[in-house]
This record gives sequence, structure tokens and C-alpha cells, in this order.
Amino acid sequence: MNFAAAGLVASLLVAIALPPGVIEASDRDPVRITSVSLSAQTLHSGDVVVAHVVTTSNAAAVTAQVGTFRVLIPKTKPGIFESAMVVPRVPFIFRTTHQIIFTAIRTDGASVSRSLSIKLR
Repeated sequence: MNFAAAGLVASLLVAIALPPGVIEASDRDPVRITSVSLSAQTLHSGDVVVAHVVTTSNAAAVTAQVGTFRVLIPKTKPGIFESAMVVPRVPFIFRTTHQIIFTAIRTDGASVSRSLSIKLR
């Protein structure tokens, strides 16, 4: 088998193996976040919140950030990042609406961000 045929077979296998909703992308294609969901939009201290992020297949990592607090969301499948986290106790003055900034990062450092509003109560 020549290199061109091997490359074609490999690309077909990747396309078949990708989870539903994940768009195949090369290392040079722009990384994209296609969907973000949280188990709840209004959060209280002690709640468990589950984040589910779908990206293009070339995303190497995804982070979520509120203010100066940033966490890595683990990759569970190509293009799928999921995490569950307990909402920490927050002082009363921070119990308001905040933006969670989700950032998908390619292996070369290129990134894209998407935000989602949450209410801390």
C-alpha cells in the first residue's frame, strides 16, 4: 500500500470513529466549539454542575474560566470534553450573574472561546 492510500484509509477510519456532532478537522484547520451545555444555569454552593463541550476533532484541550478561577475540562472522546464539579462556597458579594468562558485550544496554541451566563446564588 502506498502512502496516499494509507492516508486515505486513516482519514476514513478517523471519520468513522468520531462521536456524533464532532466535526473532523486537521491540525491546521481552525478549532471550533460547536456546543456547550451545563446541567444548570443557576448554581448554589455545594451543587454539582456538569459541563459538556463539543469541539472540532483538532481540539487538544478545553478550559472553563470564571473570573480568575480556571479549570481544565477532561477530554473523554475526540472532540468531547466533560466534567463534573462541586460549586465552591462564594462570598455573598459574588452571588450574582457571571460569564463562564470556555476555551478550546489546538496543539499549536491556537484557540477559540465561547461564553455562557450563569447565576451564582
